[in-house]
Amino acid sequence: MVVSDELVTLDYARKHLIPRRSDGKPVNPSTVWRWIRKGLEGLDGDRIKLAVTYAGSRPCVTAEALNKFFAAVTDAKLERHRRVLELRSDVTEVDLQSAGLL
Repeated sequence: MVVSDELVTLDYARKHLIPRRSDGKPVNPSTVWRWIRKGLEGLDGDRIKLAVTYAGSRPCVTAEALNKFFAAVTDAKLERHRRVLELRSDVTEVDLQSAGLL
């Protein structure tokens, strides 16, 4: 990632700052817009949105905004995973037997 607060267009960001898809292509423009408008699922129903700045009528982002967005999404995913593992470890044989699973 670039470490600059310089505003860049969404097209430049998706082609040069956002990690590419597994097939090597840049993410779709609609993906970036979805991150701005709807965001991605955070914890407890919160939505994590990519911050956008308008330079006139042109939407732009900064590398810092992208870094914050990706860090927040990563933190939420890791916390969800931790919670699932914690819930899994709380299940006892008695719980499984009472649910008819043993």
